Amino acid sequence: MRISTTKVMTMMEMERHIKGRYDFAMSAFSRMYGVNYVMSSPDLSRFCKKWSETEGQEAPHGTISEINFYFLDLWKIWGGYV
Repeated sequence: MRISTTKVMTMMEMERHIKGRYDFAMSAFSRMYGVNYVMSSPDLSRFCKKWSETEGQEAPHGTISEINFYFLDLWKIWGGYV
């Protein structure tokens, strides 16, 4: 029974990790395009969801501008395919 509890906690932690990554990506686009535009764009939301769930894709480090450009560059390359 204890193993089951541990597994559930791990899944819950993973969901929080993915949600945090999603919020991180959405905030970068919100800084660039504005909150209203980003919240009304299903394409950006889908893109951020896909990025947040991708294993092995490290979150960028650096200044706010570097992070924003990281996501902008990914969007220009992959945005139309998500």
